[in-house]
Parts: sequence; C-alpha cells; structure tokens
Amino acid sequence: MTNETEPIPLRVGKREQLYFWLLLLSTLVTGCGLIVGVLALGTLGVVLLGLTILLLGAIWIRQWIRVMTIRTEGVFLSETQQPLVYAALRRDAEQMGFWKTPEILLTQDPKMTRPRTIGLFQKYMLVLPADYPLNETTRFEILRELAHLKQNHEEKQLLLLIGSWIPFLRTAYLRACEETADRFALAQLTEEERIPSLVRSIVGPALWRRLDVMHYIEQKQQAPSLATSMSELFRHQPSIHRRLAVAGLKTTAPRLARVTSGLLVSLSCLALAGLVFTATELEIPEWSGWTESVVQQDDTKQDLGESKLMAAIQKGTLDEINQLIPESDMKAVDADGDTALHYLGYRKSSEGLADVFQDLLAAGSDVDAVNDFGERPFITAVYSNNKELVELYLKRGEAINQRDDEEYTPLHHAVEGEGKETVKLLLERGADPALKNADGYTPLMMAEEYELEDIIVLLKQNQTQTL
Repeated sequence: MTNETEPIPLRVGKREQLYFWLLLLSTLVTGCGLIVGVLALGTLGVVLLGLTILLLGAIWIRQWIRVMTIRTEGVFLSETQQPLVYAALRRDAEQMGFWKTPEILLTQDPKMTRPRTIGLFQKYMLVLPADYPLNETTRFEILRELAHLKQNHEEKQLLLLIGSWIPFLRTAYLRACEETADRFALAQLTEEERIPSLVRSIVGPALWRRLDVMHYIEQKQQAPSLATSMSELFRHQPSIHRRLAVAGLKTTAPRLARVTSGLLVSLSCLALAGLVFTATELEIPEWSGWTESVVQQDDTKQDLGESKLMAAIQKGTLDEINQLIPESDMKAVDADGDTALHYLGYRKSSEGLADVFQDLLAAGSDVDAVNDFGERPFITAVYSNNKELVELYLKRGEAINQRDDEEYTPLHHAVEGEGKETVKLLLERGADPALKNADGYTPLMMAEEYELEDIIVLLKQNQTQTL
C-alpha cells in the first residue's frame, strides 16, 4: 500500500503544452517586435514605453493593495487556528508535491464566493470565503486551485499576456489549464465523489442544494448544438459537456464543431508562423554585430549537449554511426539525460536498426539508464512509435506489463505517443489493456481522452476478445 502523503505526479495534457509553447513563441516574437518598434520611433517610442510601464505599475499597485487588504483582514489557517481544516489542506498539499503548505486564508471579501489562488509573483496564497463549507464535495474546488498553484498557471498567464493577441489561442490555453486542474483534482477523489463534486463546482452551492443530479447529467450528456460548441472558442472555461467527459462520463460532441475548432486554432498558428517569418525578414543593421557574436557563441556548443554519436544516430548515415560507436562513451548523456540508446528510439529510419542496436549493447549501452523524464530507452522507443525497435526489445526480454514510477505500462506510453502500430504490437504480445496508472486511467480511457479513434477501436477489440 502506498503512503498517504506520497506525492501524486501531475501530468499536463498535450493541449496545454502545445498552446503554452505557441503562446510563448508569440510572446517572444511580439516582445522583440515591440523593442524594434520603440527603437525605430526614437523619442516617441521611449515616451510610449514609459506610459506602458506606468500603466502596468498602476495595475500592479491595485493588485498589491487588494492582496494586502485580504492578508490584513483575513484569518490565516494554521495548526492552532482551525487545526482540523488546516491538517486536511496540508495533507492535500503534500499529496500534490508541495514542499511547503501554501498560505491559506479565510476572508469576508464579497467578491470571493469560492476558493481562489491570488497574489503577486511568487507570493501566492489560497483564499477561501469565510463561510465556505469544507467537506469531500467542496474539496474538489480546493484541489483544483492547488493544481493551478502547482503548475504556476497564474504566473504563466501573466508572462504570456503580450503574446495573447492571436485569436482563440489564449482562450484555448486557459481552457486547457482548467482541464488539467479538473483532471488532477478528480484523480484524487474516489469514483463515487467525482461526479457530485464536479457538478457542485459547476452549478454552485445554491443550486446544488435543490438539484436533481441525475436529471442534470442526462441533459448535459446530450450532444450540444453547433452554436453552443462554437461559443466555447470564446470562453476561458471548458464547456460543461467537456468537463463531464474529463470526469469519465460518456458524451457526444458534434464532429463539425471539433473540425471547425481545430481549423480556427490552425489559422491562429498560421498567423503566428506569419509573424515569425515577418520578424525574421526585418533588417536591423545596428544589431547585426551582436547577432553574429551570439551565433558564433552558439556554434561552440553542441545542441542540447548531445554527443557526436547521438547526433549521428538521430540524423546521420549508418557508416557515420558505425565509425563513432567504438570510440564513443556509452554512458554520455545530453541535457535531458538521454543516452545514445535513447536516441536510437527517436530515429525514424529503420534501415540497419537491428545491427546498430546490437552494436550499442555490445559497446556497453545500458538498457536500464533513466533520463530526466524517468524513461528507460525501451519506453522512449514505445513513446516514439518505433515499432521495429520495440520488437527488438521485446525479443530481448522486456516485460510487456512493466510499470514506471507513475504506474504507466508500455501500453499507456504507446497511447500517449499516439502510436497505433506500437499499440497493436503490444496487444498482440499480451499487453493488459485493463491496467490503470496512478491517476486511475486505463490505456482506453487515455485514448478516449485524446480522441484517438483508431487506437480506441484496437483497444476495444482486444477487450472484447479477452472477455
């Protein structure tokens, strides 16, 4: 049995990661564009920059006053002030991997009707309404705020603000953050608590007391209209339909809405790509000497700390790889802790794969080396959908249902990597699709979450055959 206080890993959804990096790229390019604009405008640009800084300063002071008011008038929970409530919240914080319990306050602020994370920079605190009931149903909302705090969502949103002008991109990122919070909070509740907790969070305490939960869920499980689905593109919160799906309830969404949503986000990405292209075409003679020196400095470093053998395995020819293996250090790692054997899992070409694999093992490569993401070379091959290499590992004796620190099996990783062929191979070799990870998800549940139709069919066929 695992320890109650053992931290539960928070796995961020792929959508959140994608939108974060797109927003970060937009922010960097926009910031560089603003700097160039200020320099081009001369004195006027400096004046505009000064006014912008004054405006941001005024916003910061207003937020600072609000935070100080809450801290001054609120009641801090501690081991002496409401010890039972504080102990429960501290236990939840430890479960989420906080090295220190966040500051928790009760406030009479009328604007605070539910738990919320508030603060400035790294000084964040969890604020609860003074009359907020603390029980298993309301615990869900607190867990969501702790998840936001753990993932630094408030700081990331502030950091990415100037790059949020691209239509739909910021709202898509905010929705993905909310889904991450939902998913993690639900994973820490029992199955019986998940749906009631989620529904109470959606409708609020007043309606919850007189709500027919089953009838409400039946209504929301029905497919929404196209207009309702499209309106989600303009909202920061995911739709009720989507939140129920994250909780594990079967829902039906109109395919046209998903296609249109994907099209609009794709257009946003094209707008960002156009911005990057435009920025790269700008001529800035005054900075040319500086940029050349930076390029020269970068050339003295190897990309991501990779060795020559790693680079050859990823993009080189078989002759280059064979020449480098005898003289290379098999224990060398890059910035992410990957060894040459990890890199073999990333390689797209299967030509000569078996020979290179055997040569690396003969030269001393460690099949049990773990990178910074906790992945062994076998798992890297699984996640990268390198079917041929996965088959070589299995012939060598890799356990088909092995578990990592997060209770993921190879089948979980194959689904996460969206590798249909690898999923099929693992199922044929006896992978158990019923095993759950630490978050309580089976490979099928993950495939349904990522909407991987072909993989869902494979997993369901295998389940049918094993009944």
